[in-house]
Order: sequence, then structure tokens, then C-alpha cells
Amino acid sequence: METIPNNKAPIVFVSYSWTSPEHEQWVYTLAERLRASDNVDVKLDKWELKEGQDKYAFMEKMVLSPDIEKIIIICDRGYCDKANSNLGGVGTEKLLITPEVYENVEQTKVIPIVAERDENGKEYLPNFIKTRIYIDLSDDTTFEENYEKLVRSLYNAPLYRKPPLGGRPVFLDEQNINTYKTSKTLKQLAVAIDSNPKRVKGLLRRFSEEYIEELRQLKLSYEDLGDNTSEADEKIMEKINSSLPLRNDFIEILKLLSENEISDTDWLVELFEKVCRFTDVVYGEDSGYSYEIQYDQFKFILHEMFLYSCALLLKHSEYNALFDILSAKYFLENGSQTREENYVAFRMYIRSLDDRNRRLGLRKISLHAQVLLERVHSNAVTKEELIDIDLLLHYLSSILFKDHYKWFPITYIYRERMRSPIRFLAKLKSRRRANDSCILFGVQSIRELKEIIAAYTQDRDYRYNESFYRVPTLHEHIKEEEVGIDP
Repeated sequence: METIPNNKAPIVFVSYSWTSPEHEQWVYTLAERLRASDNVDVKLDKWELKEGQDKYAFMEKMVLSPDIEKIIIICDRGYCDKANSNLGGVGTEKLLITPEVYENVEQTKVIPIVAERDENGKEYLPNFIKTRIYIDLSDDTTFEENYEKLVRSLYNAPLYRKPPLGGRPVFLDEQNINTYKTSKTLKQLAVAIDSNPKRVKGLLRRFSEEYIEELRQLKLSYEDLGDNTSEADEKIMEKINSSLPLRNDFIEILKLLSENEISDTDWLVELFEKVCRFTDVVYGEDSGYSYEIQYDQFKFILHEMFLYSCALLLKHSEYNALFDILSAKYFLENGSQTREENYVAFRMYIRSLDDRNRRLGLRKISLHAQVLLERVHSNAVTKEELIDIDLLLHYLSSILFKDHYKWFPITYIYRERMRSPIRFLAKLKSRRRANDSCILFGVQSIRELKEIIAAYTQDRDYRYNESFYRVPTLHEHIKEEEVGIDP
């Protein structure tokens, strides 16, 4: 189904019953708005028929004419009764429209509009279109939203459109690195949690050391990339793909700790600091030459590690531990210098993925986000949970670090339910949950939490430059007056 060009008005015939003067006026007002406000060429009997003309000939012309692109059927009690009984003009139109309903392959020409419901709230739909998906204009509270749906349908421009097929998932062609040591320590940690808790801290330290050691397998040298870097993104992508087994061991460690309520985050903070060293010249081991993209695989890995850490801690309601890593001061080494940063530093720009996006003509708004979601570890968190933590990190960075750069939620454009609230934020309506969650916002009471949310500001046009969809604001998920209103 192709979209009608924006400069061409769709031609639409309105089929309805003269049930009552009030209903006729309702239909007239709808048709008038479609024509005057939304450039829809509506064919309505009150406009088209003149004295002396044959109304049945008019009906037949409207229904059978190839120029009529859509037929909207206004369904109320009167139309339903007449159509089911084949009475009057409605019965005639029904007989003419029925072949279109049952024989048209695409079944997109006829659109039922529910204008009235019975005393039990059941829609009036005549039998010949009873199984059709309809648009409901019978409720004033949802009228505007569904009116927009009608206009989109008339223009063949739905809100949700099937995207083109993407490329083959990158993780299918991964070349695994050796994770023997971290996998072995992971198994030992699982046993120690139940049988010997005193060993947990030492095993975590060992895991971190082994993780860093195995991470070195993903390094690329200046010589590896060579003089021609036009396809260097391919080598970066290979390294990202091959990091999956190591990434999965890290996630399993996080799951074990979260599920057993072990909130030792010092090791996690230190691990992030150590991994961050790989995002630039590492420990002075490289020669004096390097490319900007030479460390992009580590930038991706660090970002992914942080997202999963936050998502799992939030999922298991480990709010104190989550706040620890959100509020921590990270001492990040670059060569001989050390700088103090907050967690926003872990959301780095990865130029090689943008280069790849352009080189292969993938036309992704963010290949970085696409790859993250293709690799989602569904046994740990869902895709929706990963996107929601990305958004939450954006909101919290604005609250916790008012005068600093904010975390940009690169995955937000892939949120399927763009307008639905983040579950964690929606639950702040509960007084108990709001009290438990105060720590994440850096406050101690619901009163302070309300003040924080009330004071939150965000540019309403905050988005990717290439995207129609903007980043939703915090107030679209929870409003100040909603916090703690329920038990």
C-alpha cells in the first residue's frame, strides 16, 4: 500500500443513515472538518445531490467509481438496523459496498466508523462489516486521537509503519574470544554464594582481573588498521561481535549478585574505570601513532556494560547499589593524566559505526543503538527494559548533574510503545515505591522527590537530527502531583 502524495487530496465517499437531525449534523460536522481542515475531498449527499437528481444513481456512482479512493461508513443504530434488513438507501448502499468488502484483496477501501454504542457499550456494526477493524469516534475523550487515526488512514499514512528489512544480525557471524578464565570463575562464584560467602569478594576481584586480561584480545594496533582506514569499521565490528561471550559472563555475574542481593559495587566502579583505560592509548603500550577509531570497540563495550549493570540493578530493586554507581566519582586515566568524571563519560561517540552506516548505505538513525539491541541478552533483560534504563539514565543525569553534559539515550527511537510511561516511573504513584525510590533521585522524602520532578526541564525538541521522534520528557512518564498518590 503506497502513501498518497501530500499534495493530492484523497477522494472519500461518506455512507450514513439519516437516523435523526442530530446524527445528520454530527456527520455533516465531521465531513466539513475533513474537507476544510485536512484537505480531504469528501463526497457527501448533502453537497453533491440537487433537486431532481436520482439518489440511487448517485449512490451507485460513488460506490463503484474508480475515482473514489475510500468509503467511510458511519455506523449508528439506524445504519446498523437498515443495513441488516436491507432497508432504504442504506440497504442499497450496503448491497453495492458488499462486493468491495469481500472481493477487494487489500481490503483497505472501506473504513467503518463507530459513531454510537448501545446501553452496554457495544458498538453498532452491521453484519456485513462486523469483522472489520473500525475507528471509534463515539467517545469524546478519545475523539481527537482517533480522528487523527482516520485522517492517517485516508492518506494511507499510518502512525506505525513497517520498516524495511535490516541487515543480517551482526552477532550471527561472531568470532568468539577465549573466555575460559572468566567462565571458570563465574561457576566458582555461583557455588561460593551458597556454600562459602566469604570467598565472594575475592572471586569478584579475580573476575575483574581476568576480564581485563581477556579484554586485551580485542585490541587493534595502528598496524592492524593499516594505511587505508576506509573499511576499518569492518575490523571494529568484528571485535564488537567477538566480545559477546565475555559480555555474557559479565552479565551472569551481575545476575548472580542482583538475585542474591549482594550489593558490593566497589568492584564494579573499579572495573568500569579499568575498562575505560582501553578507550584511549592503553597504559602506554601502543606505539606513538594511533587512529581515533582504534579503540571504538572498547567504547561500545563499556557503554553496553554500564547499561546492563543499571538495568539489572533496577530490575531487582537494588536502588542503593544503583545510586552508588550513578553518583560515583570515576577516576579515568588517559595516558599520564587522570580526570574525575560521572557516569555520563561512559556514553561515548563511536565514529567507526557512523562510518559503517554511511559506507554500507544502512540508513540507520543510529547504528550504535541498532547493534546494542540486536545483541540484547533476553535472559537478563528485555529490549524494552534496556531502552527504558537508557531513558532513565538521561533523566537522572539531568537531575544529579545539573551543570554538566547529559546522558543521551541513543536507543529511545526503538521504543515500540513510545507514548507509554516507563514502568519504574509510573510506579512512583505508589507511596511505598516512591519512598523506596527517593535514593535514586538523590533525595530522602517524597516531598523532595516532588520538588525534583517539578523542577525538571528539557528542551521539547531534544532528538536525533534525522529523527521525527523526540526524546520524551520526564513529565510524560510521571507528574509531580501523581507522586505518592496511591498507597
